[in-house]
Amino acid sequence: MSQSNEAAFCVRSFLRYRTLIRTALVGNYPQFDMLEHVLEAVRAGELERRGQSDGGFSYSVHGRGCRMVGPDGAEIEMDLLLDGSEAFDAWRLEVFARSVGMSPVPPIDQKLKGFSSRT
Repeated sequence: MSQSNEAAFCVRSFLRYRTLIRTALVGNYPQFDMLEHVLEAVRAGELERRGQSDGGFSYSVHGRGCRMVGPDGAEIEMDLLLDGSEAFDAWRLEVFARSVGMSPVPPIDQKLKGFSSRT
């Protein structure tokens, strides 16, 4: 599989797990229909910063984001942008990939190619 196909597979997997975990959390915490609602509920004191559903799904709110973890250890982290969009980046994809036993894309040794430190 090419590196771009691996990256696309990782992103699709991340989004599938995001939907799975959030759907499970909505059963105990209706605010998980949207990340914006989760953050608003925490700020209003209506929802704890950390919690766990009956099915073993957990969440942890921080700043403008939320980490959600499935009972299998799959870790999804999202941030809320100022325009209300939910966002993730390469670092969050790498954390997810490692949490489900996937290799990060690109492999860590390729990320370091071309890097030089100057003193």
